[in-house]
Amino acid sequence: MAAAGMRFGDAIPLLLTGNGGEFSNVAAFGKGVDGEAQTKMFFCGPCRSSQKPRVEKNHTLFRDIVPKGESFDGFSQEAANLVFSHVNSVKRKILSGKTRCELFVFTYGDRLVAVLGVRPIPAADVVQSPLLLKNKAK
Repeated sequence: MAAAGMRFGDAIPLLLTGNGGEFSNVAAFGKGVDGEAQTKMFFCGPCRSSQKPRVEKNHTLFRDIVPKGESFDGFSQEAANLVFSHVNSVKRKILSGKTRCELFVFTYGDRLVAVLGVRPIPAADVVQSPLLLKNKAK
């Protein structure tokens, strides 16, 4: 993340997640492209969604677009960036009607959001269904 003058781990020092198979390659999440450890990863207890309620909402929004059982094989970084741009552009009651993207930009600035490959999506353009990726393929 040298383009922004910081490493991924400087902005995101820890990850809190469930213990699903999609997180079995811990090194892929915690190490930078140089192989150096940057981020610590912590797993919640099995069937303990109460340990990560805000993550569960993102998981639900993600699954609105990528239904459970759909393979991640061939899932590109571009597709992941698109999905999470839409997921993080959903207005949240818990954030007084703001989006996660707005909160991130407020905290870290526009430049880091761009480096991460995520972009704010206007509310009228947010798509929360599998059509998001199907329309992209056209």
